[in-house]
Amino acid sequence: MKFEHLVQINDPSLPGIDWLTRQQLWFGLVARAWKPTRFVLGLEDAQVMQTSQEGNITTLARVLNYGPFQIEDTIELIEEDRTETRIVANQFCGDSTLTISIEEPESGELWLRFQYQVSDVPSSPGGSEVSSHDVDEIRKQAYRAADIDTVRMIRELAMAMPAQLPDNRKDH
Repeated sequence: MKFEHLVQINDPSLPGIDWLTRQQLWFGLVARAWKPTRFVLGLEDAQVMQTSQEGNITTLARVLNYGPFQIEDTIELIEEDRTETRIVANQFCGDSTLTISIEEPESGELWLRFQYQVSDVPSSPGGSEVSSHDVDEIRKQAYRAADIDTVRMIRELAMAMPAQLPDNRKDH
């Protein structure tokens, strides 16, 4: 399954909402990589097992603990541009990739583009009553909701730490 959608960060038609800078948005994506338990529902613990740096790309190898199962992934942080998360298939999930890109079509008008590529989850004995199309639609709805929550958390982080971040208000 391939799925992508955009979430608008700064909307000129909503003057009552504080605008985020590109740096604040990037800071939030970095926080999501290093502390995903703040962003991912059901994630009990996450450990960064290894890090590497090459140019403007930082790579983290992580183990995500969901209680009854664990997932290993790698996430590349391409500085102030995008993150690319890759999960290798295991008994609980298929191969998948999530790319979150910062887009700025007009100066200050920021968007996040979420792109998912997911291979089929290994089937369990006995099959399922739900069609694969229905499963994909449910998955897409869950991704949208989680991504909107990610933006909400990034906003909360930006508002909670104004001393460390550029001014988060933009007059319209």
